[in-house]
Amino acid sequence: MNKLLIVKILSLIFYIYLKFVSYTIRWNLNHYDIPESYWKRKKPFIWVHWHGQSLMLPGKWDHNKQKLFALVSRHGDGNFIASLLSKYKIQLIRGAGNPKKLGIKEKGGAMALRSMIKTLKSGSSVALTADQPPGPGKICGLGVISLAKMSGAAIIPVAAATSNRYEFNNWDNFTLNFPFGRGSIVWGNPIKVKSNASSDEMEEIRQFLEDQLNSISVEARENIDIRK
Repeated sequence: MNKLLIVKILSLIFYIYLKFVSYTIRWNLNHYDIPESYWKRKKPFIWVHWHGQSLMLPGKWDHNKQKLFALVSRHGDGNFIASLLSKYKIQLIRGAGNPKKLGIKEKGGAMALRSMIKTLKSGSSVALTADQPPGPGKICGLGVISLAKMSGAAIIPVAAATSNRYEFNNWDNFTLNFPFGRGSIVWGNPIKVKSNASSDEMEEIRQFLEDQLNSISVEARENIDIRK
């Protein structure tokens, strides 16, 4: 059995599991009006979250209102993630990432950046993680700020938490969510980057986005009565 077929089978099994998990959780959606207002106005945006909180977010996108493209690495577990996301009707932009420049110096990185800008300008949104492997985790890179500056699209941070979960002791504290229990997804306020933003201004926005992601992550946990 070739590797590609194994990846497809495993991603299908995992997809079914995640759908079951999401279906059995009692969800609390906070500030859902923020992404919904963009969908209603057909305005694309950049959907950003921490790497370790990825599993419960794809199912909360309204594909009937707007298409979503996701940046997926060409390396490591990228093929598995790509196969999984495609089952959520999320379209793919393949390219490696790094914390500072969205993989511009890496193979496929510059092409991925151009593709994301083109996608946003065409009216579809883009999803990516603020922190990039191999870490450190919970450190926002400048890449997403550069993307917002060049595309003119707003950044909307999002965080997820469930009461039944296991957090791995790795660079991003990757979270495996379990069925039943409570769940919370929190969207943050849109963040805009001026087309003429200076390096200092971009760094300020980068830090602000990092703080916002941490803040809404805490809010998501508090919403399900989990002690920090």
